[in-house]
Amino acid sequence: MSCFLKKVLYPVGKCNIKYGQYIKWSFISNIISSIEDSISTHCMLSTLGTVNNELVVSYNYIGKNLIGQIGGLYYISKIGTNIDTNPKKYLYTSVILNQIAIYIECLLPLFNNNMFIIFAGGANILKNISWIGYGAVNTRIIQSLAIDNNISEIYSKISIINTSASSIGMIFGLTFIYYIPCHETRLSILPFLTLLRLYTIHKATDGLL
Repeated sequence: MSCFLKKVLYPVGKCNIKYGQYIKWSFISNIISSIEDSISTHCMLSTLGTVNNELVVSYNYIGKNLIGQIGGLYYISKIGTNIDTNPKKYLYTSVILNQIAIYIECLLPLFNNNMFIIFAGGANILKNISWIGYGAVNTRIIQSLAIDNNISEIYSKISIINTSASSIGMIFGLTFIYYIPCHETRLSILPFLTLLRLYTIHKATDGLL
């Protein structure tokens, strides 16, 4: 079993000695992130569930994505060239912005649904900024892990790990939602998940940035 997992998770070519460290802690970090995303998605759907007009629901949900993408494009046009100078700063900034976005989305059920597009749109801007920053830094990390001109292979292996972690996180997230239906109780648990996320990111990237 261990040989099979090593074949699936490790590249055939050479890789950085910290590869194992990175995939282990990145796996845990992605599980936590997926749990948070499941919770925040449920909060958004709960908010829109009180709206009886399907068209209004569609406009709100698609609208918040549109607002987020426009905000993300503006951000990358301003700082795209600066990420290479201090990747660690942008990595942690991205993680923190993503956490703030999740908090905003989890607060939505406590507000009037007429405010959904404002708060959800703002949260989506932060998420798009986060994804852009994290994706750019992740490219540098993969480059540093590949020492045998095998960037594509390592990228595919890491994609397997991240997708698996996301699926496991969704299962945990759905379980979390089922057993803790109270939105206020979930909010009190989010700081703990945030600390875990920051810790796992630090452990995953230690010595790579």
